Amino acid sequence: MIQLHGGNIQQLPGILDFSANISPLGMPESVREAAIRSIDSAESYPDPYCVQLRQRIVETEDIPPENIVCGNGAADLIFRIVHAMRPGRALVCAPCFLEYERALTETGCRTDRHILRETEGFRLTERILTDLTPDTDICFLCTPNNPTGLLIEPELLGRIAHRCAEKGILLVCDECFMGFTEKPEEYSLRRFLSEKTVILRAFTKLFAMPGLRLGYALCGSQAVADAIAGSGQFWSVSSPAQAAGIAALDEKGLAGRTAAFVREQRGYLLTAMEEAGIRVYGGQANYIFFRSGPGLAGRMLREGILIRDCRNYAGLSGGYYRIAVRTQEENKVFLEALRRCLDG
Repeated sequence: MIQLHGGNIQQLPGILDFSANISPLGMPESVREAAIRSIDSAESYPDPYCVQLRQRIVETEDIPPENIVCGNGAADLIFRIVHAMRPGRALVCAPCFLEYERALTETGCRTDRHILRETEGFRLTERILTDLTPDTDICFLCTPNNPTGLLIEPELLGRIAHRCAEKGILLVCDECFMGFTEKPEEYSLRRFLSEKTVILRAFTKLFAMPGLRLGYALCGSQAVADAIAGSGQFWSVSSPAQAAGIAALDEKGLAGRTAAFVREQRGYLLTAMEEAGIRVYGGQANYIFFRSGPGLAGRMLREGILIRDCRNYAGLSGGYYRIAVRTQEENKVFLEALRRCLDG
């Protein structure tokens, strides 16, 4: 069973979902309560400018509110960026999140792929600098990358940002999983923010609220922010999502606690999977990218566990998979099922 994305479990009742990379700690109760309390406001249109939410993001991100655009998840903002900028030629990495190329294709943009090589552990290297040519209009990066979970080294990210600014390329950096890493400030593009950069963030993963759909873009240029804000639907963020986002930003210390929990459980999974003879590729996010025999996803599904078959990622073939880091009890169930599948 190959899914376009993880988390599609509506037709799979009772399944244990390891395909979606959501925080194993679940939605904070304060966020849940804020969304519930806001339901009466659903009788009116939501604030199309997300004024209160953007002001709270300002306090966290230290960037002017006019440089922030909120959207119906980061995926919504990807499409709005592409439709607003109308690039003629783009550069994406492969494998990487599928929605970049889908959005670019929708507008007729020519898309070049920078292939992440298995011989290099699927890490982004300085090879990408030669692909950032003057006829490139936009470049999408993802750090930690999806599906590999690997971070871009800060020195290389700075060089990429400098080259994009030099060549007039808009650099969009997806950091939706950065909150799960140990040193987010060190690895974020935020240090290199310029008029030619946009950073994507989301509440979806860290606060376990994918059904509410909420993300935001940090733009180095107000003109770029205005263009993105003017693209797509007018009421892009619902009232419950805005209320939940404000409450989430009040959850001080959550990111650190979650990152520590994920680090411990990721290590537990990695060690056990390596001992089982599986080729794993490390990673610093709340998911693990690995290689095993073909057909593993189907066998795991028969065990009642859904994992992400990565065959539909550009640059990958059969035998590559991704799993989420979940609770210790769930991770134990996964490993027991995995061993049964590997034993035949």
